[in-house]
Amino acid sequence: MNVQTPEVNPASDCLPSHADAVDRVFQRIGEISSLPAVALQIMELAADSDTDAEDLIGVIRSDPGLAMRIMRTVNSSYHGLRQQVSDLKQAVMLLGFQEIRNLALSAFVAPLFRQTSGYRSYSRAELWNHMVGTGMVAQVVAEKSARVNGHEAYLAGLLHDVGLVLADQYLHTLFCRIIDSCAADPLGETPLCQREREIVGFDHAELGAHVAANWRLPQHLTDAIGFHHAIERYTGPHRKIVAAVALADSLCHLKGLPPLGLPTSGMPSAELFLELGIGRQHAAMIVAQLDETLAKANIMARSQLR
Repeated sequence: MNVQTPEVNPASDCLPSHADAVDRVFQRIGEISSLPAVALQIMELAADSDTDAEDLIGVIRSDPGLAMRIMRTVNSSYHGLRQQVSDLKQAVMLLGFQEIRNLALSAFVAPLFRQTSGYRSYSRAELWNHMVGTGMVAQVVAEKSARVNGHEAYLAGLLHDVGLVLADQYLHTLFCRIIDSCAADPLGETPLCQREREIVGFDHAELGAHVAANWRLPQHLTDAIGFHHAIERYTGPHRKIVAAVALADSLCHLKGLPPLGLPTSGMPSAELFLELGIGRQHAAMIVAQLDETLAKANIMARSQLR
């Protein structure tokens, strides 16, 4: 299979910093080297202001499995709808194009997190729970900030750690060494990305961004995936969404929902709140909502893995 190395935006010139190593791994990831055509069509239609609901519905119906997964999620207890949604048109009208796009992307990515026995405190199901939680917290952060689109923040948060599950699948022995290394540092004093670079040669954020570029995701999503642990190095035009995902990721760690089942990150940086224009009052509101937000995320994550 021929896979092109993505062009790197000058604003994102550290992605990937170990391009050759990342590309060698990426060559092994055959089944996700590109998103299915229907996923790309849905992304394009959702971004087009002239799109008609029937156009979006027609694309979704072309993939019966996707349509079924979307309807199952729409009717899960997460959405709390008063009555059962019976068809796609009703779902699109109730939730909107962007929400349906996010559900579709979730439906394509979620199967990567099934069928695993886990290792130590890590499981793919709990990693997915962390990613869905990060997406939902990022959306709350965006709403309180008013500087980031909530739907985009959700999707960026949802996908931010996709590099971890790929490392688990395609570099499993080295991935287990990373977990062993983290377990030997229960306070999480050494950053996860540093451990990954020492053991593998690159980190999960770099791998995730590399994959996102090949998925043809928009640059703001690719940048958020690639720099959510390194906003201090980011000089591109999408700094706010990178900050929203970085903050959401840290808050999930704070609430005991880390990606590997053990501490790998410290307290949220005050600079992230400042970057997003979030003052004390709104920061307190975000923290006060965390338990409820993560409980809803858990419901959503479990419904998507069925």
